[in-house]
Amino acid sequence: MEQCDLLHVEDDDAAACLFRWALDEAALPVSVYRVSDGEQALDFLRKSGRYQKARTPTLMVLDLNLPGVDGWTVLAEKQKDRDLQSIPVIVLSTAPVRENQSRALAAGAQQYLEKPEDFDLFVQQVKACCGPFFDQLLPLCSSSEMSASL
Repeated sequence: MEQCDLLHVEDDDAAACLFRWALDEAALPVSVYRVSDGEQALDFLRKSGRYQKARTPTLMVLDLNLPGVDGWTVLAEKQKDRDLQSIPVIVLSTAPVRENQSRALAAGAQQYLEKPEDFDLFVQQVKACCGPFFDQLLPLCSSSEMSASL
C-alpha cells in the first residue's frame, strides 16, 4: 500500500499517542516519524546528525510549545531553507486558535488546529486537516514500511 511520511513534532508522549490513534481511526495512509523538540525536528528535516537517512516528510504536524527550540523557531527556519519550504505544516497546539492562528499562518503554516478534549472530534479534525494533503500527494509518495517512529 502506498503511504506518505508525516513528521510529528510533539514533546508530550500522551499527546503523541492520541495523535497516532486519531490517524489510525481516520485510516490515513501514513508512516509517522516523531521527534520531541524543535532541534530534533530541524535535524530531521535537514537530514543531519542521527537523521541522515531520514525520509523527507510529506507533511509536518508541529506543536508550538516545545522545550529548547520551539515550534515558532522551527517554522521560521523552515521558511528560510529553500529545500524545506515546500513541506506543508499543520500546527497542532493547546493554545486557542484566536491566540496564535494568524501568527502561525503568517509564519508559513498551512493550517492551525487546536487540540480538542473530545477524541471523536479530534479524529474528525485530523482527517479533515491531514487527509487532503495525503489525498493530493499520495501519487507522489513512495511505498514505505508500516507506521514507524524514530
